[in-house]
Amino acid sequence: MSNKKHSSSVADLAELAASILQSEPTPVMADLAAATNPQTNAVTVPKEPKEPLVQLSLSLRKSLRRQLSRLSVDADMTMRAFVLNALKEKGLSVRDDDLADLRKRNA
Repeated sequence: MSNKKHSSSVADLAELAASILQSEPTPVMADLAAATNPQTNAVTVPKEPKEPLVQLSLSLRKSLRRQLSRLSVDADMTMRAFVLNALKEKGLSVRDDDLADLRKRNA
């Protein structure tokens, strides 16, 4: 490519870039710009911000704890998931990812 062709294509690109920067960004362009990782140019899907987990301590009679353990084993889920499922049935907004076994995620 000759220098003259190269110079004109660079000027054309500069002009195009200037016109794009001066135009109003469309919602799609803004979403893509926000989701693009500048280091890899890969587009990532924005995730919901994670809500931090907080610890809950619950004291139970030993026999009640055994019953809870048996019920959760019979349901093939952790006690945590079993309790969260019961809370969901009572109308609390428990999501499917809340029921995931945290031990598998951290392992």
